Amino acid sequence: MPGGPSRALFPAPVQVPAAPAQTEPQMMSRLLFSAADYCARLSRASIDFVCIEEVSERIFERSPQYPSSPFGRPGWRNDVVDHKYLYDYQFIVESGQKTEKRRILERDGIKKDAEDTDLDTRTFFYKNVLFGAVDLLAASRQGFYRYELKDREFLAGQAVAVIDAVPVPGLGVIVNRGTVWIRESDAAILKIIWNAASMEKSPAILETAKELKGTPQILQVTEFGLEKNGVRFPNRFRIEEAYIDKKGKKKVRSVLEAVYRDYKFFTVEVETGTIKRP
Repeated sequence: MPGGPSRALFPAPVQVPAAPAQTEPQMMSRLLFSAADYCARLSRASIDFVCIEEVSERIFERSPQYPSSPFGRPGWRNDVVDHKYLYDYQFIVESGQKTEKRRILERDGIKKDAEDTDLDTRTFFYKNVLFGAVDLLAASRQGFYRYELKDREFLAGQAVAVIDAVPVPGLGVIVNRGTVWIRESDAAILKIIWNAASMEKSPAILETAKELKGTPQILQVTEFGLEKNGVRFPNRFRIEEAYIDKKGKKKVRSVLEAVYRDYKFFTVEVETGTIKRP
């Protein structure tokens, strides 16, 4: 109004101070708590799905090679053996009970009549790939480990924390050392690599280690590339069997890889409650 005091039509915006950035220990605490909470909810979930499971297996074998001349010396020949399996795979979790079912659709390029089967693999038997995070990150397991922030990087364009889970010395039990890729924004578990120490002590592995004169190293990798109702489902799983000689040279004896695709979900029900902070 002329001659009168001027008035602002809108109040001045209030300056809200930015939330302080989390320190590394604070971020680690948040991610580990959220991961334990996810494992707890996963253990109570009701899940039923089917998908296609493509399994490939490559085995590097040594076989004796005899010379064509009687004056030659015998040696060894390195053979590569490949197998491929195609399954119709179903996984059911109900009241904590896990059930896996497979029907073989194709074996080494030969189509099958979808009969029920177990894994046909020659090297390793695996199960419950969906629950790979529980071994390293469940609340009941976190006391077995010291967790260290190894790196911060981007995975599929998403900021992730790369965390090493190192077994506490003197536990008296064998636990697997692992590395976990956890999305920083919501603590989603995107990838896990672990040294399967328990498998390295099996009689078959120890016998092969003796034959190859090396220390066994069994690495398992799971990638969780699909999300449904807050549950991360695997899209790829891999086992590498290798032996390390005294000079540190690695000799790979077998590689098994499973690819999961064409998911069809019937039930994915997860409780919304969370575990309590200590």
